[in-house]
Amino acid sequence: MDASISLFELGWQTYFQQQLSLDDLESHSVARVCQVEPSRYNLLSESGLIHLSKDVSQPNMTIGDWVVVDGDNKFVRKLDRSALFNQDAHLIASNIDTVLIVSALDESFNIELIKRYLELVHDAEADAIVVLTKADLCDTVDEKREQVQRLDPLLLIETVNTKSDEPLQALQDFFKKGRTIAILGAPGSGKSRLVRSLITLDSDLTHFSVAQDALFRLPNGAVLLDSPALRELQANEAQSSISGFELVTKFAEKCRFNDCSHNNEPGCNVRKAIEEGELDEQRVKAFKRSHFYGEDDSNQKSKPHDKFHRSAHSEARARKHSISE
Repeated sequence: MDASISLFELGWQTYFQQQLSLDDLESHSVARVCQVEPSRYNLLSESGLIHLSKDVSQPNMTIGDWVVVDGDNKFVRKLDRSALFNQDAHLIASNIDTVLIVSALDESFNIELIKRYLELVHDAEADAIVVLTKADLCDTVDEKREQVQRLDPLLLIETVNTKSDEPLQALQDFFKKGRTIAILGAPGSGKSRLVRSLITLDSDLTHFSVAQDALFRLPNGAVLLDSPALRELQANEAQSSISGFELVTKFAEKCRFNDCSHNNEPGCNVRKAIEEGELDEQRVKAFKRSHFYGEDDSNQKSKPHDKFHRSAHSEARARKHSISE
């Protein structure tokens, strides 16, 4: 038994507490999925590690899910999620409150990639903070930061460099008791150094003293959720989006009008490509959202701006992510 584990250390919040029945409080307990194996789920609870065999009667679950179990550690039900990352109907991770989107300010800086990460986080119904790293290696920090800020005037952005850990204190202020944090970023963006700056991987205070590698303690009582599937999502999904945008651009170059919006204009080569099966319509929709970021026309940028505005400030998100003080 690991008496040092509490539900709040695992990311427990009022949103989940409100889903418990009187019977749950008296006879059942809750645990959080930390590993998904072919034949079973591994869950962390206040009593330590629980092994839950998969059954066709159960819903599909993923790392981060909260599960109610009975006195014999048998499945009772899964609690409603506050956030969900998935890809092609494949579950990646759930119940993440805040995502740190890490991007280096060196030659690898890619505003289109940051846009795609923001869309992924919004679609999952989580909040985002953009962390710009390697500031000491860049002569145009303010310019690049402004590019990111134009994606959403209310977007939180932190800048760090390779020589000082002082700016990381600002990040730690966002880590509150019961909140779950994840980190996304392209290879070489500085994710590993950021993690090492936040936690000491070989410290007993970081681990939950059980054999799992998805949930880690962060400062101020928050929890870091990490998994191979989440890392694969950040690398493959975002990068494939960029290559998909390049393909749409090639078709768009042959549209009759230079300012074609690829809706109902005559001579639209993009619409023609969709009809002939050469382009995926969902990819074109993502391209159009990306294309309109930062444009001066207020009608064009209203949709993506509103999307992130809702993500950051909706009352529903505030209720979901309220925590017990």
